[in-house]
Amino acid sequence: MMKKLLVVLLLVTMVLTGCQPAKKAYRNAYTYVYTADISQLDYLTAYESTNHQHTTNFVDGLVEHNPLGQLVGALATSWTSNADKTVWTFKIRKNVKWVTVDGESVSTVKADDWVAGLQHGADFESETAYILFGVVKNYLEYYNGDISDFSQVGVKAVDEFTLEYTLEAPTPYFDTMLSYAVLYGVNRQFLESKGTGCKLGAPDPATCTFGTTAPDSILYNGAYLLSNNTAASVIEYEQNPTYWDKKNVYIPSVKLIFFDGADKYSLYRAFDNSEYVAAPVYTDDPAFYDAAVAKYGDSIYVSRLNTVTYYITFNYNRRAFSNLNLGEALVSAKTDDQKAQTKLAILNENFRKAIFRGINREELNKQGVGETLKANALRNTYTAPLFVSTSDGKSYGDLVSAELTKISATEFPAGFDLSDSQDPYFDLALARAAMAKAVTELGTTVAWPIVIDVNASQGAVNIATRLAFKKMMEDAFPGQVVVNINYAASTAEYLNAFYYTENADQQNYDINLGSGWGPDYGDPKTYVNTLNPDNGDLLKSFGLLNGLANDADVKEKAGFLAFGALNNAANAELVDMDKRFAAYAKAEAYLIGHAIILPNVSQGGNYAVSRVLPYSGSYADYGISGDKFKWLQVTDHVITGAERATAKEAWEKARAK
Repeated sequence: MMKKLLVVLLLVTMVLTGCQPAKKAYRNAYTYVYTADISQLDYLTAYESTNHQHTTNFVDGLVEHNPLGQLVGALATSWTSNADKTVWTFKIRKNVKWVTVDGESVSTVKADDWVAGLQHGADFESETAYILFGVVKNYLEYYNGDISDFSQVGVKAVDEFTLEYTLEAPTPYFDTMLSYAVLYGVNRQFLESKGTGCKLGAPDPATCTFGTTAPDSILYNGAYLLSNNTAASVIEYEQNPTYWDKKNVYIPSVKLIFFDGADKYSLYRAFDNSEYVAAPVYTDDPAFYDAAVAKYGDSIYVSRLNTVTYYITFNYNRRAFSNLNLGEALVSAKTDDQKAQTKLAILNENFRKAIFRGINREELNKQGVGETLKANALRNTYTAPLFVSTSDGKSYGDLVSAELTKISATEFPAGFDLSDSQDPYFDLALARAAMAKAVTELGTTVAWPIVIDVNASQGAVNIATRLAFKKMMEDAFPGQVVVNINYAASTAEYLNAFYYTENADQQNYDINLGSGWGPDYGDPKTYVNTLNPDNGDLLKSFGLLNGLANDADVKEKAGFLAFGALNNAANAELVDMDKRFAAYAKAEAYLIGHAIILPNVSQGGNYAVSRVLPYSGSYADYGISGDKFKWLQVTDHVITGAERATAKEAWEKARAK
């Protein structure tokens, strides 16, 4: 969750990203769909991407990503740091207004807004506060209640339009963290006017109405105002008439219509009727696909992959065998002996290697996108392979590959290709050899076959994926592995098996085929540190408790402690970025090479048609500004392949300058 634990939805993600605005400016409305209601508008405390994709259009931060992917000033006109990157100073843009949902000016944006925002987020235990722990001076101490005086926290308004952050240690990537909403501002007076519980330093959620789902519960300084928010129906924006950068806002209004996934072809029909700006083109129905190709030809394109990574992993210390937060739901049929034996097997590295190397990820992905596109979205690193690169041009993926070869040149030969859209891991010979070792190592401590529980929703693609997984495991390891599919009665029941649980001891499955993470800022730590055995943000979904003393034996046997030492070494390198990236690559290679996690797919890589001007929106590999409608343009025609190719060439040339 940003803290961004993501769920694979039926809706194909449209990844529409940016270039310099075309000579002709299109000023048409944007109409498409959404799949999850806004649950809150408090951008300082929310973590769900389904909230941030909206609030990033209502409130600007200090920085944002422009259409070329450059980090540029939004409400900061400039920023500097001291030599060791421990003090950062920002000049705030003058004459920007906080306005109501009706566009009425309330006050001027000032440096104190960021002081108030940081305190409010800590007071209300922001789900994204974790990115600031150990970063902003005394922030964690205030968050934990060890100090009560917020003035001791490393943020202050030097004057009306000068903001200063003091950090615990050198943090050369701190400016990239500012693209995330926990570091946004809020008007102090408006916040405290929303109830006694909103008072800074004396929080009480029961008596604070700031940031509910009501459009008037926040102030706006971004490109849009929320004009309609009707649950399971429609979300609408109108352009903010006082916006400081109106020249780069081309879409006058946004209308998002609720889509429950029941009729996926309705998206294409609405596009075909000129109602929606884009639509997926599915390949799993030959008649549908052939008709789409006949009509739109080379206008059908493959959407780019973004930096979100979905992964496959095990529940390393399963304690729940039914959905504890829904009563007797998704109840496992395993016996007590089978439960104990599955845990022993999962803690065996060769058993995990066998499972991971025996998974045909193309076959799994094919269940949703069809034969033609089955490899397009495959991802082979947890951190996106091109997320960062060294000063001599080595990609992060190349660094991980070299470290995997050091772990095992047999399993990961020199030059092991970790680029997207292909599967270097699937190898039945290696998988069966690893299983043979696991059988020897486990000996008589387990009775074969090992029974693995996997959950399925009521979605056709989700069920087909689980059935494919069951077949490939039982065919690869006959008599050694049996897969039980536990079918949920509803989407809520399925999601509550792991996505909406509060604790590690509520994780009700043996293997998880569908969780994901998207980066919060521009450093590999935003990915790799999520599995830190002490305080990793994804430990819960691995069935593990935070704190080194908790589940210590399981963490040691599974390899989390050895990984943690490598991760901590990477965290400690704050000066030489080449060494830092290499250290994270070594830690990530440990996760993959010792079969703790298997990267699976990204978002995108699907066929689509669109009227959105190619490369016209914000291009962001991290943070939330990539969801902005600012810069985006909707044309009056379906984009052709030639137009897309020309726009891409121009964008790449501009990026290279």
